[in-house]
Amino acid sequence: MIIAYVGEFLIIIAAGIVAGIIGALAGLGGGTVISPILTLFLGVPMAYASGSALISTVATSAGSASVYLKKRIANDRIGISLTTATTLGAILGSLIANYVYTHGITYIIYTIFGIVLLVSIIPTIQRSTCELPRPREPDSTTRALNLYGTCFDPNLGWIRYWGVRWWLGEVIMFFAGVISGLLGIGSGALKVLGLDWAMNLPMKVSTTTSNFMIGVTAATGSSIYWYFGYIQPFIAAATAIGVLIGAQAGTRILMRITNKQIRWVFVAILSYLGFRMLLRGLGREGLVPISSIDKTIVSLLFSIVMISSLYYLMMRRPIYEDNLLSIYGIQYAKRSEVEEKFENITSNLLRLGIVISILIMGMGLALVLMHGGGMGHKLMDIADPSSSVNTASISIGMMLTGIREGDGVSLMLLGLILLILMPIAMVAINMVRFIIERDKWYTVFAAVTLINLLIALLIVPSLIPH
Repeated sequence: MIIAYVGEFLIIIAAGIVAGIIGALAGLGGGTVISPILTLFLGVPMAYASGSALISTVATSAGSASVYLKKRIANDRIGISLTTATTLGAILGSLIANYVYTHGITYIIYTIFGIVLLVSIIPTIQRSTCELPRPREPDSTTRALNLYGTCFDPNLGWIRYWGVRWWLGEVIMFFAGVISGLLGIGSGALKVLGLDWAMNLPMKVSTTTSNFMIGVTAATGSSIYWYFGYIQPFIAAATAIGVLIGAQAGTRILMRITNKQIRWVFVAILSYLGFRMLLRGLGREGLVPISSIDKTIVSLLFSIVMISSLYYLMMRRPIYEDNLLSIYGIQYAKRSEVEEKFENITSNLLRLGIVISILIMGMGLALVLMHGGGMGHKLMDIADPSSSVNTASISIGMMLTGIREGDGVSLMLLGLILLILMPIAMVAINMVRFIIERDKWYTVFAAVTLINLLIALLIVPSLIPH
């Protein structure tokens, strides 16, 4: 019996590794992939899959951002300015999700999830023939908010870029936050759309900055999902461990490949999962009365046709890489001492937090398997995908008592809490940095984001009846 649960645990970890790699490469967050895998193939209820996906998205973001900040690819300033909207949207989206789950209309989540995945494919590959965007003239927001940045791309060298239409990016980010809270994902596709299309940033900057942002957005939703009981410790911890491993691998792969190579790998996966989720949602209402096998075949055929068509159209577009590099290319760009110091602090914090979290969760899972359960529940109940052993049934007091007694479930929950707290600490550290730099705009942005996070963590649970 124990062997069967160990096998289930390893399968979830393997799914998490795949999701983590794709999330890190695409800037989408591991939840975009792990949620369909958990629901479509492992039989996990959508609510628990969404909760685990949010935790996994935090893990993807932490694992990726720790590298991207160190390598000077992600733009944390632009990221912080836009999380003011994503965190507010995530609060609203999470409350809508709870209404959907409590009223038994989960098919809406499946349908919207499928549509979001399919729609996200188009902007994701629009620049598949080019590493750099066609330049736009700096606008008023570029100058007012100092949306300039530099990064080192191993394939292009040092480049200098600038963002435009910050207001449009902010609007898109609010809706990205709503989708994140509603579906339990990082909503990285919409974030990349806002950074890439609306603000005209280079794709790798968009992708890595999106990874920086999705952790903050997902932490907002996770706090509310935790209160509503949509986080199942066994599934969430196993998924998070896998995603953390995958995210670390994905960030190193991204440093060695080009933007054009990235897209077609995960676009194929997104098209299949998106159409499969759409069929699952419509099938719940009898609108698409076909079997599970037929849905799989139809989804594969749809994916092949879509990718072939898009590949043919996109590969016919002209390439302007050499001319663009002459516009964006610069020599080495030196950072200020304060910026370098705080980016190192943030990167080291995330890296240390990841190690501690994964060790604690791994220890908790091992104790649960070793003792055949935890916190008064048998292993079969804890590992059951539909188990009622969730965060709504375990109080903080129970968890602290369990930690003192060496309880495995309590340790898993502790590791998950540490993951959720890392993005909050990251925002707080950046606010201190902006205060030292006397940057009023970005100090306000960081403060608003931190307030939104605290509202989700402390105020929303006290205002809404359970």
